[in-house]
Amino acid sequence: MLNVAQEIVDLKQFNRVAEQVKELKKTDLALSLKQLTIYENRLNALTIEQNLLYFKLLTEIYLDKNKYSIAKKTADQGLSIARRLASPSIIISELLYLKGFALESLGDISQATKEYKKGLEVAESLHNKIQVASGLINLGAIAYLTDDLKRSLVLLNDAYKIARQTDDEELKGTVNTELGIVYSHLLQDEQSMDYYQQSYLHFKKAGMLLAAHNSLNNIANTHIYNKDYQQAIAVFETIIAESNKDTPSDNMFTVYSGLSWAHLTKPESNPDIAYQYLLMAKQHLQFTEKLDFHLQFYFDEANVLYDLDRFDEVLVSIARIEKILTNQQDMPLIKKKNYTSIINLKAAVFYKKGLFQQAYETKSRVIFLTNKLYENEDNRSITQVRLRLEAEKADRESELLNNQQVRHEDNFQQANLENKEQRFYLIISALVTLAFAWVLVKLIQNQRQLKIASSIDILTGAVNRRSLMIKSQEAFKFAQVRQLPLSILMIDVDRFKNINDRLGHNAGDKVLAQVSYLGANMIRKSDVFGRFGGEEFMVCLPKTTIISALEISERIRMSIDEYTWQFSKVDNLNISVSIGVATLDHDNDLSSLIKRADEQLYQAKASGRNKVCG
Repeated sequence: MLNVAQEIVDLKQFNRVAEQVKELKKTDLALSLKQLTIYENRLNALTIEQNLLYFKLLTEIYLDKNKYSIAKKTADQGLSIARRLASPSIIISELLYLKGFALESLGDISQATKEYKKGLEVAESLHNKIQVASGLINLGAIAYLTDDLKRSLVLLNDAYKIARQTDDEELKGTVNTELGIVYSHLLQDEQSMDYYQQSYLHFKKAGMLLAAHNSLNNIANTHIYNKDYQQAIAVFETIIAESNKDTPSDNMFTVYSGLSWAHLTKPESNPDIAYQYLLMAKQHLQFTEKLDFHLQFYFDEANVLYDLDRFDEVLVSIARIEKILTNQQDMPLIKKKNYTSIINLKAAVFYKKGLFQQAYETKSRVIFLTNKLYENEDNRSITQVRLRLEAEKADRESELLNNQQVRHEDNFQQANLENKEQRFYLIISALVTLAFAWVLVKLIQNQRQLKIASSIDILTGAVNRRSLMIKSQEAFKFAQVRQLPLSILMIDVDRFKNINDRLGHNAGDKVLAQVSYLGANMIRKSDVFGRFGGEEFMVCLPKTTIISALEISERIRMSIDEYTWQFSKVDNLNISVSIGVATLDHDNDLSSLIKRADEQLYQAKASGRNKVCG
């Protein structure tokens, strides 16, 4: 009888300890681990649900300590116990998410995605909104890691809407962090910074010091990208001042690595100080399981050593990078850019050492890699993200569902089902996927609410002026450096005021939208079509000579002139455009090239309109 009473006391005591650990692990991982593992040899006395809670908390602590392999193993232990449950528990979803994050951190993106999807299915079946939001956040992160920014934004914005309806500060902090990362990929630094700052406030409110420091780290790196080096250094130093012996090695590595890069890249570059911070980062590198951190270290090391004229050591660091990347396929875009950058550094080292033939061969490889990057850049551009989200209407939605249905029907026909239980599982999976597709369709209908619209002209669906100038400036610099042709088209709708006066502003808006649609369909994926202002559009054509630019301009002009407008019944009202063309010659900046194209546009107007001049 005494044993039974003692067991009941233990159960109640465990519940109190579990609550204490939940709070304690926000600030003191070592003590929280010590308190929790008191029950390591007493798990048989706990209920199944308490066992699951034990392994969930233990996995969370190991993840916070950046011990990903043991975290994965611990999550598996919990999931094994979960099989004894008579009905699903939301802790199963949480354990699947934790296992997925461990796998993601270890570089196994494919398996991590599977675990996240399983966890989301459980959360949806139990109608738990907070865990559904967590699943969407996890899959949203996977999407941007694999360069699918459209999907990432859809998933994360849905999670954001759910989070706003709760008082869960951790959830709000997490979704703001991930949105900040996506917008940094989209080069939307102001929005990215806003999200990072919000995530910091949410984590601080939740009392989550380590998570708040991660937000500060993101803020500091954004400062570096914006060349606010002193602000970045100040933020990094704040993190160091607030850290303690319990702060995970991964966190400290990113801080010292960031300080090294800030001191190296600021105008008054100090490679000696940068190298000292790099050595501090190296002390923490030995404890991390993240392969990407090793890559980052060797990348930083190569750049710092180059500025210190230690060229032989630079080549050693580059060789280590190449060895790590040898077996990596389908690298994300950011990693490809960093790899191209490091090969360019290798060419510079060969040149400095007087190995001109090797420098030439390596530089040729850099040009090849850069061209490949440039060709594919538009596939992830803000324009593509916005246009895909905004342009898909009812017929596209239907096609999406039909394609999903056909895909799963094909899968069913090809599958070699061993028993009825397997068939039932696949059918349920298909239905869940179709339901998820339906959610995506609903989100597509409401994409005007996405903050990415700030980079898109809402009326026409084209890139707005700010984004247009940023992308064109990048293309201009690339053309200058590589001595490649680049052309600019300035397009103006003829007698647009007359259209507004006679047909009304609604009709004028429709004309602008259709002109944008027709023009955008006449150019390549690598080109940039945007609204310059009012009834004027601009097109940036990389790697395009004056002859090709004139041909493209004529195609655009003809497509608009020959289009059957719904206003054709109105007498003497023809809708056309005039186009001015200029190609990079001795222009010192993009503005002078645009000015020359604008002068040619004026010439086209003066010569009777509905013409191309260049």
